Amino acid sequence: MLSFELLDKKVTDVLIGMNIFSPTDPQVDVIPKILDGNNVLLVAPTGIGKTEAVMLPIFDMMLRTPRKGIRCIYVTPLRALNRDMLRRMEEFGKALDLKVGVRHGDTSDHERMKQSRDPPDILITTPETLQVLFTGKRLREHLTGVRWLVVDEIHELASVERGAQLSVAMERLATIAGEYQRIGSSATVGNVDDVARFLAGTGRDVLVSKHDTKRDLVLDIECPGSDDDPVLADRLQCDPNMLAVMERAKDHIINGRSTLFFVNTRETAEWLAARYHLLDPDLPIDVHHGSLSKENRVEMEELFKKGDLKALICTSSLELGIDVGSTDLVIQYNSPRQVSRMVQRAGRAGHRIGETIRAKIIATSPDELLEAAVIGRRTASKELEDKAGRPKPFTVLANQLIAMTMSSRMNRDDAFAVLRRSHAFRDLEKEEMGAVLDQLISIKLIFEDANGFRRSKKGMDYFYNNISMIPDERTYVIRDISTRGIVGTLDESFVATFAEPYAMFIAKGRTWRIVEMREDELLVEGSKEIGSVPSWTGSDIPVPYEVAMEVGRLRRVMNLDEYDCDDTAKERICSYVAKQKEKGFDVPSDMLVTLEIGDRTAIINSCFGTRVNETLSKIYSALLSARLGESVGISTDPYRIMMELPRNVGKDVLLNALTSIRPGSIGSLTKLTMANSSYLKWRFMYVAKKFGIIDKDADHRFINFSRLFDTYKDTAAYDDAVSKVLWEDLDAENTEKAIAAISDGTIKVKVTSVTPIGMEGVNGTKELMQPLRADHSILMAMKRRLEDEVVYASCLKCQTQRRLRVSDAPGRFSCGKCGGNMIAVLKEYEKDNIRLFGKKDQDDAEKKEMLRISRNANLVNENGKKAVMILVGRGIGPDSASRILNRMHTDEDDLLRDILASEVLYAKNKRFWD
Repeated sequence: MLSFELLDKKVTDVLIGMNIFSPTDPQVDVIPKILDGNNVLLVAPTGIGKTEAVMLPIFDMMLRTPRKGIRCIYVTPLRALNRDMLRRMEEFGKALDLKVGVRHGDTSDHERMKQSRDPPDILITTPETLQVLFTGKRLREHLTGVRWLVVDEIHELASVERGAQLSVAMERLATIAGEYQRIGSSATVGNVDDVARFLAGTGRDVLVSKHDTKRDLVLDIECPGSDDDPVLADRLQCDPNMLAVMERAKDHIINGRSTLFFVNTRETAEWLAARYHLLDPDLPIDVHHGSLSKENRVEMEELFKKGDLKALICTSSLELGIDVGSTDLVIQYNSPRQVSRMVQRAGRAGHRIGETIRAKIIATSPDELLEAAVIGRRTASKELEDKAGRPKPFTVLANQLIAMTMSSRMNRDDAFAVLRRSHAFRDLEKEEMGAVLDQLISIKLIFEDANGFRRSKKGMDYFYNNISMIPDERTYVIRDISTRGIVGTLDESFVATFAEPYAMFIAKGRTWRIVEMREDELLVEGSKEIGSVPSWTGSDIPVPYEVAMEVGRLRRVMNLDEYDCDDTAKERICSYVAKQKEKGFDVPSDMLVTLEIGDRTAIINSCFGTRVNETLSKIYSALLSARLGESVGISTDPYRIMMELPRNVGKDVLLNALTSIRPGSIGSLTKLTMANSSYLKWRFMYVAKKFGIIDKDADHRFINFSRLFDTYKDTAAYDDAVSKVLWEDLDAENTEKAIAAISDGTIKVKVTSVTPIGMEGVNGTKELMQPLRADHSILMAMKRRLEDEVVYASCLKCQTQRRLRVSDAPGRFSCGKCGGNMIAVLKEYEKDNIRLFGKKDQDDAEKKEMLRISRNANLVNENGKKAVMILVGRGIGPDSASRILNRMHTDEDDLLRDILASEVLYAKNKRFWD
């Protein structure tokens, strides 16, 4: 109770009204330190009262020293977290007569104007919106009274460019308000000292308050047995293992109070939600991720809190400290890839002091189960990853130099002094800042004269279009044509490669058919069929080197007693390793790399993690391409590097490429191999936008990438793109460790033929979609589904239509009215398009649709019922059908497998046949 006794009676009265009578351990520790004016970093588990530990002493000091204007800025990484904090703090604010406001990208103009005239005492905001507060004269005046700045979930910002931007903003705030108290909080910090330095900037002390306050965690790793229901598997377009995962998760959801169902990507979230709505339409489950509209996200959060939804399938959008009500279970589909992710996600369950955290990882593939077991052990022992931010990111430097000019003219010395005080730019050299500034002057974003530098009109436009450092891609709004409501957004890359009228895709866990494509939005209508899963930028989570190496160790020692898995999971892992040994192959591990050589294929089994394998793959690909004189295709996962060779290559050539890399050469080799690579060009595209070299919304179809790349080679922007690839996409430091271990013999290298463990990567076991080598029962179920489809036999000559099932289709088609043989088979949603053939004038889109229908009719005329069965497949158009028909098929199963392959790859957003 001691720490509460230090607080003003008004504050303790509010606590009593909330039935809070005694402080938690972190509150006992931190409240006196904050009251004494110290900068503090609080690291403590979720649900232990961190927000109160930080804010109670600030409320107290505000009451003791009243004044007008913004006095406390509370920064969070997510808008959803902003909304949650506003709700929590308003209760205190009303009782203490303190105004609490929120300001971010979704804040209305009316509310912004109100804040400018009558600012709140406490302003909750994001790193991006904090930048805007420095621009207006009135807003800057309101900032002069700031005495406290709180950074919530600080781990989410400290290691990324958003954090570098915030670190500069904190120093800019100090030039306006003078020195103020800095407080950070988080549940998951790997490198505490680095995060503390990020919070403090240079020349300031921070007291670290780290608490491992015990919250009981029950983390189970489960592997359900396969669900052998081929009809249901075909209807949902998933394999038996995935169906088993869905059924097991459904059982947990039904038997629990409320469940957060975490997945690693937005694509997986949509995939699962759509299939649950088909599996059980009465199951109260929905989806939540960052590409849904604000209205949809808020609606889902509220329905979940009220109990109208029993489960939410979600990504990192609900990973942070948002209060989602009475969640009693967290399910994670497949490994969460990182310990910090598991800690954050598990902390959503039992989000109350004293409640037990109940979490489950459900997986079926051996690689996923091994990885989940390792993540589970490391979570229990609190072995979090260290995440350091990229030093001196020039994209942020360019952004901040322009931001500094928005309120007044700046000179180089003052700008340099502010930057050097921030943690991100503590080692910045004047020459480096000068190079970036000169580049900004050269493209007229900044003007400079003897009195300093100032913004241009172009620079002001740049600032408001590039406030955020989050990697962005042009997006299209999805608008429901019936309600005119916004469903969410799609990235340009998906729209450019996939979207066309009548195409179907999944969003908000439901299938939508595109009715009309406009310049910046898609008009859609609902559909009962299964659509394609969109792709979004930045979805994947990398597996760290340390986790992958422990997976390798576990493969080697097979001591599963140290790991909490159910019996089925242990059996599947043991079977996986035993199968490798039974066939006479060594098991790749933390001490053995195997090189598997097959027909124009090589697989390097290396338990080095996502980024190390990515780094090595670039080097190996470049070395082999140079030696062979032809390109080498590369794909990777955390445990393999898979190479598609132009021809069969001798063992010695492949082994030499693997073992010829020497310690100390990774940095130079990586820079050399990336010089003209597509991934460096892609990163340069991002940097060029953040530097203002090209417009944020520039259409990539009209940009000459090669010319742009060559023009800016050896500039600050180019150097930053190289730095970004090395730091964010690759891992030179741990690659050096791996190469050194291979070089000194700690890690052995052996050559084999292709093995079961190697094929696990080739077969893509982490994919959600149906396997291409489906067995006969699944194929027969699919055939029944195809034959049950209803189509409209449509005559191109007289536009007469006849409704029939595929099973009743004749061997040869002819029109009963005019005798014509050009009959197209059209589905319900496209049957009205036959009228185009009776129309006098058609626009370009209509002519394109008529051509497609004509190709459909040609195929039916030449191939009869066989063509009809192919054309009713999901996502199969005339071109795809033609390719399938032109292939040699040994039997009916072989034809059905081709149809299935095209359906699956359509659902994975790849125009495989076309």
